[in-house]
Amino acid sequence: KKNEIKFFFNPRVYHKEALYGAALVFTDRAYVFLEGEGRLRWSITLQGKKPLSKEGLGRLAGEFHNEILNQTLRWMIGKNNKKTKEAIITQALYAAHTSSPEKKI
Repeated sequence: KKNEIKFFFNPRVYHKEALYGAALVFTDRAYVFLEGEGRLRWSITLQGKKPLSKEGLGRLAGEFHNEILNQTLRWMIGKNNKKTKEAIITQALYAAHTSSPEKKI
């Protein structure tokens, strides 16, 4: 269709959260349509908010692919650091609770 490009991703390679994150980053430049086609692949359609040439649409798709990689890495780091983050938050809340002035009175 005019001013849009469609491509597919394997959900076994890219997590749904990474696709959503990439889609959010692109909402200022394009309308993003995500469709899960069974368990085999995701369909992503980017429709430019401004008129784009064929080359411009290709660049937009390439940038979206790069952003999915970025979001996948962020998701993986967050997942791997989950227990550490929870421990830090627990310690901070415990310290705040035990050192509050109300408890000392």
